[in-house]
Amino acid sequence: MRTVIALALLVVAAQAVEWQNIKPRHAYRNTIRPVARHSRIVGGVIASPGQFPFQAGLYLDGSGFCGGSLISDTVVMTAAHCCDGTRTYDAHLGAQVIGDQTEPNHQVVRSTDGQLHENYNSFTLDNDICVIRLPAPVSGNGIASVRLPSRSQVGETFQGVVATSSGWGRPSDADPSISQDLRFVDDVTIMSNAECASYFGSIITPRHLCIDTTNGGVCNGDSGGPLTIFETDGVKTQVGVTSFVSSAGCESGSPHGYCRVSEYLDWLATNAGVTIRP
Repeated sequence: MRTVIALALLVVAAQAVEWQNIKPRHAYRNTIRPVARHSRIVGGVIASPGQFPFQAGLYLDGSGFCGGSLISDTVVMTAAHCCDGTRTYDAHLGAQVIGDQTEPNHQVVRSTDGQLHENYNSFTLDNDICVIRLPAPVSGNGIASVRLPSRSQVGETFQGVVATSSGWGRPSDADPSISQDLRFVDDVTIMSNAECASYFGSIITPRHLCIDTTNGGVCNGDSGGPLTIFETDGVKTQVGVTSFVSSAGCESGSPHGYCRVSEYLDWLATNAGVTIRP
């Protein structure tokens, strides 16, 4: 069985941390031989201002960084491993350059109210989902919540659907720090859980969703960020929360793993107060 590693990133104020000094929450043995890098970097291309109005960047106790998504005007959704042990969240909303708070739509909201899933498993990263409640509603140009799956989509695999991942995570394994610019990769394909399990083994459950990384994917610092699809009505729907990659690295060619949002609609309705579509 291949091992997985969560994608939260330890940072310093200038995001100039040396990667070899980062100590992840859990140590994993490298069991996969890396393959040649793709012609396209993991981080994809730089997003246009306002392209992802639901995207959040989260500084965790001043020493960690994760992505997230605004799912209502008072709630950010992220990965449970980003919330595990965290006391203070500085949520950056409407941001393009994460370190530039002079941007016209860039807002920073501090919260101490994070709730990770009660059945989160820090070893297998099962139930890797968390909600952060903001102290007041947020609004403004370039800020909007993302649509969640409907109840009719529970059980849908989304296999073969082309999806988009976005975030400020490391653009490649060689980069020592997160990207200052919001980036995205918009031609990743959702794969079957059976195929994903052929890499990672029995840790893959119906609560996971995986992508093929031929055209790119995610890396450290992208944890908690959104995986979205365009539906037939042209609206983006978030189907995954960025969770893990192989311990061989972001560019090893192995699948990238997400928490499957459609499995948590009742949990989100209860803990985030969101209304779920039929």
